[in-house]
Amino acid sequence: MGRRGTLALALALLVASLFLYRELAGERGALSWQSVLEGSRGAPPGEQIARLLSFDPATVTAVRLQRGDQQWRTERRAGGWSGVAEPGNVDDFLASLLDLAEIMPIDVSPDELGDQGLAPPEGVVELQRRDQPPIVLFLGRHNPPATGVYAQLGPGGRTVLTGALALWEFDKAIRALNPTPGAQ
Repeated sequence: MGRRGTLALALALLVASLFLYRELAGERGALSWQSVLEGSRGAPPGEQIARLLSFDPATVTAVRLQRGDQQWRTERRAGGWSGVAEPGNVDDFLASLLDLAEIMPIDVSPDELGDQGLAPPEGVVELQRRDQPPIVLFLGRHNPPATGVYAQLGPGGRTVLTGALALWEFDKAIRALNPTPGAQ
């Protein structure tokens, strides 16, 4: 391409840029060249997440976990959590519960809960809170691709799909509360 071709291409690019700027300015109001080049951005991924649970970990006075007929319980004392070798593990579990996202709601009738492993649940998390009703979370089985876990928010509550890490964190918390190493 010769000198004339390069000049014609540069002129066409300039005209197209001006039309683009005019179009975007009409849609969004006053714009700077920087905002045109960067474009609009949606909310960051962390702000798009619907959290499964909402509570203040400092108000949790006791944690009870149940799998089948076995139960584990710890209570908050002045020096930390009772009967736990590493109290930080319980605090980590509470923080992990706050990080659980509601991936999608699941529309199931009460007689279909068994299909998701929620009747009876494969795991129960109960958080007793100071001056507030307890939070009860039922954990079911993994979804078919094993990327999520079915969960129910309390007896008769809504059923959702949450991340597969919910069961992993649940198992980790059981190990933290279990006084007998290697037992579950």
